[in-house]
Amino acid sequence: MRHIMINDYLKNEFGEKVYRLSINGGMTCPNRDGKLDTRGCIFCSAGGSGDFATPATLSITEQIETAKERIVAKAPKCRKFIAYFQAYTNTYGSVDYLRKIFTEAINHPDVVILSIATRPDCLPAEVLNLLEELNQIKPVWVELGLQSIHEPSAKWM
Repeated sequence: MRHIMINDYLKNEFGEKVYRLSINGGMTCPNRDGKLDTRGCIFCSAGGSGDFATPATLSITEQIETAKERIVAKAPKCRKFIAYFQAYTNTYGSVDYLRKIFTEAINHPDVVILSIATRPDCLPAEVLNLLEELNQIKPVWVELGLQSIHEPSAKWM
């Protein structure tokens, strides 16, 4: 099997370098809101691993534009982007809310991929159906946090 670097794959697929924009959907996590715990996870920062995301007080479009400005300042020729929902658990919300923010991101003309970081226990059927629907518009990537393959370690965490 031949391995290909993600950067090469994206250049092949989209004809140029693709840059990732950290977007904050304003969600939380079951390890922070009291459903499972309130202390968060040992591997997440206070920002839920979204330390480089734009403020959740901005609309998704405003976040995309703000993040693009930062990248274009360093790489003026960039034109294609991944809308990356990274902070906290990005499927931990109502399907209506997820539809609203993900659709806004995926419909942005400069976004070529929607990427969503989440947890395996936060992907109910209705969310999977939404992601499948959005995947018909543009590619949707789901990043599942896996902190350990060892059950005792996972339970401890």
